[in-house]
Amino acid sequence: MHKMTLPSPSAFNAELVSDRLETVSQMLLDELYATEDDLSRSTDSGYTRGCTTFGRQRSRIIAEAMSGRYGWLGLSNGSNDIVFTIGGVPCRFSNDDPSNPSKDAVLTVNRYQMDFLEFAAKGEPGRFCFIIDRGQNGAAEPRVEFLGFTPSGEVACRWISNAVRVLRLEGQQSLVQPVQVAKPQVAPKRRDEGDAESEAVQ
Repeated sequence: MHKMTLPSPSAFNAELVSDRLETVSQMLLDELYATEDDLSRSTDSGYTRGCTTFGRQRSRIIAEAMSGRYGWLGLSNGSNDIVFTIGGVPCRFSNDDPSNPSKDAVLTVNRYQMDFLEFAAKGEPGRFCFIIDRGQNGAAEPRVEFLGFTPSGEVACRWISNAVRVLRLEGQQSLVQPVQVAKPQVAPKRRDEGDAESEAVQ
């Protein structure tokens, strides 16, 4: 796949606006970061992290779609070959290399995408996938690419996330409240108090 400048997905479908794509991308990245933080033992590997990352990302998308928090986010298929919708547009996701993908979510048409793809005109995208990119060696700061494919499998549109890692806080952290401290009482020392203290020391 080439990295030439391609139109934005919203140029073909008004439902695929950038703020919605950014929201889904952040969900996927949140789960990736959380998994990396959690699975840092010497007994963890790329396999354990990869499986856990995908499972958490899938569960997060399902939970967000079922919550009704985002009216535009739906769920067509909640199994391992998950397909969710953005404003009715079926989408998939994969942790893969967008320049040289190897996973089915990027390369093949899922049955829940077929009906939508049939209505795509020649040269226009009808199949969409979020791809979480870690670079060639898997060590780069992750970002998300959202690609739209034509019925013949060509990339017709591309969107890239504004990925910035946000520190994850457990639970809702409340600000520390100021504590009222009484003003110290300061007064000049009386001479007779000083004499009494001197006598007590002797």
